[in-house]
Amino acid sequence: MYHPAGRGSRRGSLRNLLFRPGVDCATKAPMSDLRVMEGSHAVITGSTRGIGRAMAGVLARQGCNVVVSSRHPDDCEQTAKELAAEHEVRTLGLACDVSVQSAVRSAFQEVRSWCEGQLDVLICNAGYPLRDDIWNTPLDATPVDKLEEWYMSAFRTDTLGSVFCTYEALPMMMARGRGSIIYVSSIPALAGYQGAPYTVAKAGILGLMKEVAREYGRHNIRANALALGNIRTPATYDLLDPATRQLFAEQAPLRRWGLPEEVGQAALFLASDQSGFITGQTLVVDGGVVRW
Repeated sequence: MYHPAGRGSRRGSLRNLLFRPGVDCATKAPMSDLRVMEGSHAVITGSTRGIGRAMAGVLARQGCNVVVSSRHPDDCEQTAKELAAEHEVRTLGLACDVSVQSAVRSAFQEVRSWCEGQLDVLICNAGYPLRDDIWNTPLDATPVDKLEEWYMSAFRTDTLGSVFCTYEALPMMMARGRGSIIYVSSIPALAGYQGAPYTVAKAGILGLMKEVAREYGRHNIRANALALGNIRTPATYDLLDPATRQLFAEQAPLRRWGLPEEVGQAALFLASDQSGFITGQTLVVDGGVVRW
């Protein structure tokens, strides 16, 4: 359902300004007083909780109108209401299973109407749920009757889901001559770890990102990815015992878990014009585990 801005939408766009750290070049005002995504429109999949919710909150705080999406209608509706009230932006709560092409196509018909074709940002964050049996079973020990199911389940949600959403977003961005697409991957896609079906799916996302960046740069459409390490969310951190939490924290030179808000800030950088000459790149957000 569509939700108008909480107390009246702010108008105007900052997208054509040149930025200098800490100061707006046109007004000389501190950047903290400005909303760098004012009037923009973004679709963020998997955004009712955890990392996706944090990204939606960070973009909305900076004036971006957001489409909140997950498979659960009530969660989408509630999150959209909260963001509209907290940040004075327009929102749309939209339930969608990104692994189903027809569902994505139907959802983007609503998106197109809601933003009148003025889509600026797509963040492909939806991912297949973490399952212990898949995560803890190496390839050679995978039951033969589970092999295709495990790999294709992760692939359809993470990789094909990103393909489906990109396919629907590109025509709107091409018509406008600009856009930013952000794909959420993981450091196992760069260095390997465990949970091979997830690693394969997340690596596929990076290949998609590079192809989109190469092909659509001529339309001023940028594509980048976030490769995430250990981020403190209920879906991961809260399920671990204290010793394992500490072990994972110590894997990073910074000796701690990352916060969803920090991922949100990285997404904001890639979504905004502050990264206007960056495309085809993977920004690693992991506290220094992967160094390249």
